[in-house]
Amino acid sequence: MDAHLETPEYSAKGTAPLSFDWVRQVHTLGPTGTNCERAALRWAARHCKNAEVFLHATMELAAEAVAKCRKSVLLSVVAYPHLHSIIYEHIGELKLMDVFIMNTDNMVLASSTGKTPKLCATHPAPEKLIPASIERKFVTSNAQAAAVCAKGEADGCITTLCAANEFSLTILRKHGPVPMGFTIHGPLQATPASHPSFTSEFQNPNRREFHDTESL
Repeated sequence: MDAHLETPEYSAKGTAPLSFDWVRQVHTLGPTGTNCERAALRWAARHCKNAEVFLHATMELAAEAVAKCRKSVLLSVVAYPHLHSIIYEHIGELKLMDVFIMNTDNMVLASSTGKTPKLCATHPAPEKLIPASIERKFVTSNAQAAAVCAKGEADGCITTLCAANEFSLTILRKHGPVPMGFTIHGPLQATPASHPSFTSEFQNPNRREFHDTESL
């Protein structure tokens, strides 16, 4: 289930890879079991082995923590509904520093009863995976959706396969892993080794991607 790199580390022509050796904390969305946690652990293992991953109830709280610590970064996800608000709220403190692609965990529709749910807990991002006839209960993350379902506050959820198994929920449908973009935001005053050109990187076929090899 571990992610791996199918293509080599990329860099814009004439530049060295961006260094994140200075990072000591990676803040992202919790609780444990989220796709963001998985992405943060993998990114930290590759770029800043001495960094610790911190999980927050919302991405907004994670961004606030990073804004107060110059040796930390925020790992967010492009599907986060209010990522644009986070970027502009902290425009005087944080900047976009890295972007990569990694498969999410297998996204599933799960149930606490084994039957088609009437009320489904979901983060706003994947709520379109729920049939239109089912009522939504919005929560702060995919992992939280599974927890809410297990507590009986909803009889179904859209969550990750990992979280569904953790709470012993019945899988009704597997949507599979989703190739997802994750973003790294750090302090304006950070001084990494080099600053690759995003334009050049997007033209480079050796784009960096993490892929999950688990079969559906």
